[in-house]
Amino acid sequence: TLLLDKTGTITIGNRKATNFYPANGVDAATFTEACVLSSLADQTPEGKSIIELAKLDANSFNTNGARFIEFTAETRSSGIDLPAVGTGLPAIKIRKGAFDSIRNMVTKAGNSFPAETEEDVRKISSNGGTPLVVCQNNVALGVIELQDIIKPGIQERFERLRKMGVKTVMVTGDNPLTAKFIAEKAGVDDFIAEAKPEDKMNYIKQEQQGGKLVAMMG
Repeated sequence: TLLLDKTGTITIGNRKATNFYPANGVDAATFTEACVLSSLADQTPEGKSIIELAKLDANSFNTNGARFIEFTAETRSSGIDLPAVGTGLPAIKIRKGAFDSIRNMVTKAGNSFPAETEEDVRKISSNGGTPLVVCQNNVALGVIELQDIIKPGIQERFERLRKMGVKTVMVTGDNPLTAKFIAEKAGVDDFIAEAKPEDKMNYIKQEQQGGKLVAMMG
């Protein structure tokens, strides 16, 4: 059994932001600004592409006293905490991340998650894209669409491995819809979606207990 990370192994790994979809009632400019603020400290290709797509000057934002929140595999989100800028005004907490993580954040705070944003997430995922949901102070603002490209010739490689008796398993933090789309296009035998590090380890142990020799790459 061969486990492969999706990004950079099965796909080229240079995911780019292609669209912004603000939720109903959310001003497009407000949403775009939140997307940029949440990406200022994000040095990944995705983070840089969000700022490029926004066409806003990243240096024009006042981030004095801000705290940048790094992405982790556990929270599956990142963002920024901005201090209050005036008397009686609240501090601003912006998070950008996986749909289920941000939805949990929003609903735990007692807010409803917009049905149209959920539909946008479903459409992006069904088309093989990765949706990143953005929320501010635990209110969902909308979703960013990221697209990645499957490496040329990867299907043929997996077919050769299959003939050699090797089962291929794609591992990704993407949601199940996106994972299914990429897995089918790439031609792997199985996939693990919304994977945390312990999910990879559990799958490896399960395969080993079944008598398989397991390799992991990515």
